[in-house]
Amino acid sequence: MDEFKGPGEKEKEEEAGDKAAAEEAGDGFQVVRGKKKKRPNGGSASGAGSGTMMAKDKAAAAAAAEPWTKAKVSFHDPNIPRPQDVYAIRVNNYNVPFDHVWLERTEDGSRPIHPLEKLPMEQFIDRNVPESEPVKPADLEDTPFTLVEDKNGLADLAKKLKSVNEFAVDLEHNQYRSFQGLTCLMQISTRTEDFVVDTLKLRIYIGLYLKEHFKDPTKRKVMHGADRDIMWLQRDFHIYVCNLFDTGQASRVLQMERNSLEHLLRHFCGVTANKEYQNADWRSRPLSDEMIKCLTYRPYLSFILV
Repeated sequence: MDEFKGPGEKEKEEEAGDKAAAEEAGDGFQVVRGKKKKRPNGGSASGAGSGTMMAKDKAAAAAAAEPWTKAKVSFHDPNIPRPQDVYAIRVNNYNVPFDHVWLERTEDGSRPIHPLEKLPMEQFIDRNVPESEPVKPADLEDTPFTLVEDKNGLADLAKKLKSVNEFAVDLEHNQYRSFQGLTCLMQISTRTEDFVVDTLKLRIYIGLYLKEHFKDPTKRKVMHGADRDIMWLQRDFHIYVCNLFDTGQASRVLQMERNSLEHLLRHFCGVTANKEYQNADWRSRPLSDEMIKCLTYRPYLSFILV
């Protein structure tokens, strides 16, 4: 009877039939041009809906398997004022090599002298490293913590670093809407104490108080994945680092299953890192208790080193 149908009516019916192909009969069959056809997977949900439900089911299963896992905090808070404005930070965005202003220069002043140039090779390479038993750090709840927000606190920190032969370091950086970014926080841990330095508020004083300890070849600095941290220290604070041990690089040399700090903490220390604030906006002030707690895993780096 198709020959009696008006112009375009046949095409409309075919189009309607194509739309019907996506409809469900509700009993595991699919309607295809007026006929029922068994779905390949025997299911009754549409492709898009099925994918959404599967994703939700996987997320629910993951949450059930790891009830302690929390959603990560958003990376950027649009309500935070620019630190450049709040703390009068003058950012150098010139695309030129960094000038290390704290370094000594040659007699003619033509170039800076690298701190390692004065060290004989025999002194720099320690061939007689004594064996030692690892000493596990105290629980985080029992470790004294200091938030350094003024010059007096920075001076006290420098005095305490003078009496140790190693300390762990990490930086928190933010690059949102910034050409080169800003170092927001510095975490320093000795075997017995934790410190978090507000590097936005104390930016112009960090190098003055801490540069000697970072470039001291007799003090070991322990960091994890220090590639960018080294650059940020030099750029923002004109700090050189000598005698660095990178636990991330060490894990690669040992060909460990994973190289993340999270894995090393769990493998060597039996500690589960809190990743909730891993991507937090560290420009935020004041720091919440949860954010501070997330920063206090650095004492374990020295234990991992041994």
